[in-house]
Amino acid sequence: MQKRDRAWLGAQVAEYKEAFPHYQLYAQILEGFLKWAASELAPLAIVQSRPKSITSFAEKAWRKRHQYDDPIHQLTDLCGARVICRTRSEVETMSALVEDRLDIDWENSSDCSQRLRPTEFGYRSVHYIVQIGAGGIPGFDMEVPPQVLSKSAEIQIRTVVEHAYADFAHDVTYKGAFRLPPSWERELAGVAAALEEADQTFSRIEEKLTAYTTNYGAYLTEAELKTELENLEVVLEFDPRNPATAVRLAKLAHVAGDWDKAERVLAPFVEAADPEGAPQPVLRELGITFCKKYAPGSEEYARGQQYLEVASRPEFQDVDAICSLAGSWKKVDETKARDLYRRAFEVDPYDTYALGNFLEYELRHNPGVLRVAGPLIRRAIERCRAHADVGINLPWAYYDMGKFYLLIGEPFKSLDAFAKALTVSGAPFMVETSLRSVELLGSSATQLPGYEWVRLLLLLGLAARFPSEERTEAIRRLATEGFDPIQEPVLVLAGGTDTAVQELISSYAHLVMEGLAGFRGTLLSGGTTQGVSGLAGDVAQSYPGQIRCIGYLPEQVPEIAIRDDDPTRVQEIRTTPSRDFTPLEPLQSWIDLVASGVSPGSVRVLGINGGAIAGAEYRIALALGARVGLVAGSGREAGRLVADPDWAGSDLLLELPADSATIGAFAGRRPPAMPEDSLEPLARAIHEEYRQERWASPQSQDPALAEWDALHPDLQSSNRDQALDIKAKLHAIGCTFSREPAEGEAVAELTEDEIEALARLEHGRWVVERLLAGWRWGEERDLEKKTNPYLVPWAELPEEVRELDRQTVSKIPRLLGEQGFRVHRVS
Repeated sequence: MQKRDRAWLGAQVAEYKEAFPHYQLYAQILEGFLKWAASELAPLAIVQSRPKSITSFAEKAWRKRHQYDDPIHQLTDLCGARVICRTRSEVETMSALVEDRLDIDWENSSDCSQRLRPTEFGYRSVHYIVQIGAGGIPGFDMEVPPQVLSKSAEIQIRTVVEHAYADFAHDVTYKGAFRLPPSWERELAGVAAALEEADQTFSRIEEKLTAYTTNYGAYLTEAELKTELENLEVVLEFDPRNPATAVRLAKLAHVAGDWDKAERVLAPFVEAADPEGAPQPVLRELGITFCKKYAPGSEEYARGQQYLEVASRPEFQDVDAICSLAGSWKKVDETKARDLYRRAFEVDPYDTYALGNFLEYELRHNPGVLRVAGPLIRRAIERCRAHADVGINLPWAYYDMGKFYLLIGEPFKSLDAFAKALTVSGAPFMVETSLRSVELLGSSATQLPGYEWVRLLLLLGLAARFPSEERTEAIRRLATEGFDPIQEPVLVLAGGTDTAVQELISSYAHLVMEGLAGFRGTLLSGGTTQGVSGLAGDVAQSYPGQIRCIGYLPEQVPEIAIRDDDPTRVQEIRTTPSRDFTPLEPLQSWIDLVASGVSPGSVRVLGINGGAIAGAEYRIALALGARVGLVAGSGREAGRLVADPDWAGSDLLLELPADSATIGAFAGRRPPAMPEDSLEPLARAIHEEYRQERWASPQSQDPALAEWDALHPDLQSSNRDQALDIKAKLHAIGCTFSREPAEGEAVAELTEDEIEALARLEHGRWVVERLLAGWRWGEERDLEKKTNPYLVPWAELPEEVRELDRQTVSKIPRLLGEQGFRVHRVS
């Protein structure tokens, strides 16, 4: 038997030697094809090929002689090629191309990862057994001789991490001549698990980086956007026939709303009479440009649709192109728009652009669609969240997220996402596009809790962030009827009203009462006797003629709440058409403010604690451009908001130390104007006093001790603010100053109590001024990072720091005297 087997092996090897040159040629053809494909799909991939050596053939034929009778015709890996990709997504892309261009023997092909049980890690790679069809390889210009056409070959496609494992572990354990001890196998399994996790991490990061590089323009600030546009224009000037650069430039121009620029850079790449010769991305972006720039029905608009038709062909599978084409048919041919959105959805059901618009149309014809679309919508929300986390596809990631939350019945999350979207919307068309999208859901509004909240927020966002007479007039039509315009300055007092937090709110009452002693203006709140709303009534009652309180309530107040009808506490009650408390009340207050001509940027919102409605109120205010100060440590929504990554970086959101002077400074003491010729010298004098008190040596490195002309602009501004606030602080202790002689006792020196009061007020002013300038509390003082350890309540300041404030304010009469002013007590 053994002798016959040897003779059989000799015959097999002899036949393989004769066929070996054909397999060498086969390997060269496969390597050329795979390198050609990888140049586009996986540019950094490594491509290898080889015919099986005669020795390897002999060894495999002999070892598997009981399995194969005729290995020369049964073995499928006599020619092999391998593609080593960076990430799993490249593996999938290359695999799809191999499946499309070669004949696959599916019975003998395999994805090794599918052979692993859920608890296993190890060798994973895609193995194809292929043949080249009679017509050669489609798209690859290389002649294939007939000796190769009938032969099988193996193609392996794997990631570089999978290759690292296969190159060592698989070759040792699978191809080795002995079985590994169990302890070694356990070690290899651990390595395999770690490598698999690394591979998945690379894939996740690569997916996010791909999204970032294709959407990078959307996250840029206005100044950064302008700079990048200028940079790309210079690059395109020296390489004017580069379509990739032109597309990048056009996308940035779209973000800026500069349709003229987008048309100018893209048009040279497209022959109007034969657009099909242009690159597909150019046609897509130029089609979008024309449909945004020109009116429906115009020749240019129709041309834009033509370009989008070509860019949307099935072979491109471009969801953005299909959705853009669908959008061009909105309000022109709604049936066509619906069919195109459905087609885009079928290409990628998880694409947020496609899914959101598909559901808008389906909901009008099939209200029950939301019952089965929940999993798709939640998956889309996850994609939006991933985009938002790395700052791409903005503001659309937030707008889409808001719409999806609305569709699945989570209105507070929807309002939050729409509010954040407003803060990163750089042009009015972004808000208008989202508003139109939301209004398309109007026929299903009864199914969508929070629909009206979102619609009103977007209308307000347009009028507040991009003011025009038309937009403001739209808001005036929504204003509460029968009341006079709201007068400035305006402070909104918001927060917890639940009976469960009544005791906590009471613990802050003295801080608010003391802090608002110097406030004169309009106070907006909830109009009930409970919680923060009740505290607003207490404040108005304590300062009659100084503060006018306006409360906002639903028409039907729930039994658990008590409407505050005492005119000494709440001077006006305005209502919304609601049966319970909702965000409609704060939204209506903002409608009335904008209708009254009050700029949101001049409004301050003071927040203590709060539940879902207060949380919405804080976010609405930030979205419209108001400053929101939340009392540190007050809990619930006040605490959650300052820790929310979406909002924590906002310059408009301040975490205020629980300190009456800080609360008063945030609310505003309305310091009177001071002549410029007095303000600047006084600011310089204050700084020089500070330098003299803190002087250590001429070589001091403290930037706050620099001479005025070398002082950081931020610190110069701080000194000016301090000088400007002097009159307001003096008023708080019954004093004022003037150049002319006035009635009242002249003040050469302040009393200890007056100095203590002024020092507290000065510290509160300084804290708010620093917070408004972007500073935050930190263990170390850092001018570049804008951190300071003294952004705390007066009671928590080190005594030596408090003493510095006392020394500063004690010198006010002398400093003013040096500028020609006289301090006196008001009679």
